[in-house]
Amino acid sequence: MKLRTIITGLALAGTTAVSGTAFAGLDLSNCNGTGLACPYVTYGDGNSYSLNLNAYIYDAANGGGTGPGNPFYVNSSPGAIQGLVVNATGSNGQPVTTNFPGMDNAYPTPNETQSTVFFTMNKSQYPTLPIPGVSAPDDPGGAAQFTGDLADSWDTTVAALDAFLGAGNTPIFFFNNNQVNSGATTNEDLAVWAQITLTGPNGAFAVFDFTNDGNVYGQPLVSPLDPRFNGDVTAYTSTGAGPNAGTNASTDYVFAGGRLCIVPGTPYPALVDTVNGVCPAGTTTIQNNLGANQAAYAVVFPELNVALASGLYTSMHVDLRFGCDPNTVGFNQDSTGNCLGRSANNGYEQLFIAAASQVINVPEPATLALLGLGLVIVGFARRKVH
Repeated sequence: MKLRTIITGLALAGTTAVSGTAFAGLDLSNCNGTGLACPYVTYGDGNSYSLNLNAYIYDAANGGGTGPGNPFYVNSSPGAIQGLVVNATGSNGQPVTTNFPGMDNAYPTPNETQSTVFFTMNKSQYPTLPIPGVSAPDDPGGAAQFTGDLADSWDTTVAALDAFLGAGNTPIFFFNNNQVNSGATTNEDLAVWAQITLTGPNGAFAVFDFTNDGNVYGQPLVSPLDPRFNGDVTAYTSTGAGPNAGTNASTDYVFAGGRLCIVPGTPYPALVDTVNGVCPAGTTTIQNNLGANQAAYAVVFPELNVALASGLYTSMHVDLRFGCDPNTVGFNQDSTGNCLGRSANNGYEQLFIAAASQVINVPEPATLALLGLGLVIVGFARRKVH
C-alpha cells in the first residue's frame, strides 16, 4: 500500500499571487478568473489546451505570474503525480510507475537523446522491430492481467478508472513536452499521435483519435477563424486505423510545438506565426517545451467522456506514439525535411490522467517556507493498493 498526501486547502499570508481567488483543481472553463473559457485547438476527437497560454491569460487578468500558484501551472514532478494514473513516464520506481488495481502500470519512455520515436503499442504493425532509434518497450506486466487487458497497449477497466476519478468526474490527459531547449527552435518540437479505444460486451467498441488528420505538420494557427480554434470534435470520425506518418506536408501526427507567439487581445490573445522559428518583435513568446516537471498540455475528449458514462463499455485502451515514426518518408533523415521537428531528442516525456479536481496548483511547501508565508494544510491520503 502506497500513501500520498495531497494538499487540498491553504491560506497564504502576505501574498496576492492569485488575487484572493480560490481554485479547487483545474478549471478549463474559467481562464481569467471571471468565467472566460480557456482556448483550445481541436485535433480530431481531442481538444488540446496549452497550459502555459492559459496561465498567461490568467496572469494578464490577475497578476501573480505564470509559475507555481497560477491555477494553470500543473506540477508533474514524480512527487506531484505519484497518486495519479500515469500512462507513460521515464521516472523510476514506485509509486509513480505503479497504478491502481485493474489497470496497467506505466510504460517506460526513453530517457536519453538517442531515441527518435516511442510507441506504447501495436508493435505488430512494425514487424522489423527493433529499429535503431525506436523505443517500443514491452507491455508492463504483459496481457491478460485483468479482464480486457490486451497486449501492446496501456489498458484499464472502466470500473477502475471511474473509481479513481470519482463519481461524476471525467479524465483529462496531461502531456509533457521535454525536448532540447538549445540550437534550432525546431529542436523543441515533437510529433505526437494517440488513439483511445473502448471495448465492451458483445463486440461493443468506440475509437477516438488525437490526430492532425493529414494536414500540414506544424501548420500555424494564426487566426481565430481557423476551424481548429475552439473546434468541433463531432466533425471528425475515426476509422480505427493507425497514423499516416507521411511527410511534413501531410501527416496524422500533431505538432507539439515549443513556442507560441502572441499579441495581447480580448477575449483571447492573437496568435502570430514565427519568422524563421523566432517570434517577431512586439510579440510575447509562450513556451510549451517545459520539461518533465511541468505539464505542457491538457487534452480533453468530450465524446470519449460521453461514451464512458454510457455504461456500454468495460475497458479502455490507449495507443500513444511520439517522435519520428519509421513509416515517415525519409525516416530519420532531417535533410529531407520529413522528420524535421519531429524526433524525441531529450529526457523523458510523460502522459498521465487526472480529474480536474485532482490537479492541485499551489506553490511547493518548501518554497512557501522560504518566503515566510503562513500555510494551513488540510490533507488526505490517496491510496494505490498493490
